[in-house]
Amino acid sequence: MKKSVVILAAGDFPRKGGTAWRILENADVVVCCDGAADAFRRRFSREPDFAVGDCDSLKGEFANVVRIAEQDTNDLEKAAKFCRAKGWRNPVVLGATGKREDHTIGNVFRAMDLGLEIVSDYGRFVPFCGRKTFAVQKGSAISVFAADPAARMSSTGLQWPLDGVVFANPYCATLNRATGEKVVIETDRRACAYIAR
Repeated sequence: MKKSVVILAAGDFPRKGGTAWRILENADVVVCCDGAADAFRRRFSREPDFAVGDCDSLKGEFANVVRIAEQDTNDLEKAAKFCRAKGWRNPVVLGATGKREDHTIGNVFRAMDLGLEIVSDYGRFVPFCGRKTFAVQKGSAISVFAADPAARMSSTGLQWPLDGVVFANPYCATLNRATGEKVVIETDRRACAYIAR
């Protein structure tokens, strides 16, 4: 049976009762990035399965701490590599946004590189390459990010199609809308779609 694995970062903690909270509540395995372990224990009155990172912001004592001292990667990437080493291929990332904007931006682009989906109380960031179909509500706000200016995309189901868009900057395909309940985007380079809730 496939395990549902969550990586909990130290940004805004999921709101009780929301989509991100339910994902966290029902996860088979919870891997916290450093100090997120303290927040998880406060809210759920139990320890996470693992606390992973450089542990510079971990306050409490935890049974399963994986200290990775190097500073070339952030705690999200450390946790993702730990999950992959355990054979958990598609963890969902929660708590990656909010609090510090620089961490939010770093986490979004790091997750895009790692192929990890981020879910927040406001929406989700879905990394993809090739052809991807998104089930959405008509009128949903959708933004697409591509770090590589050579990215070429085409789309159906968006108010402003992506066909021929030149990614002169990573955010030039933001603030779009779904015209129906399905959006299809095809790209030749790694990209990330944000779908607002």
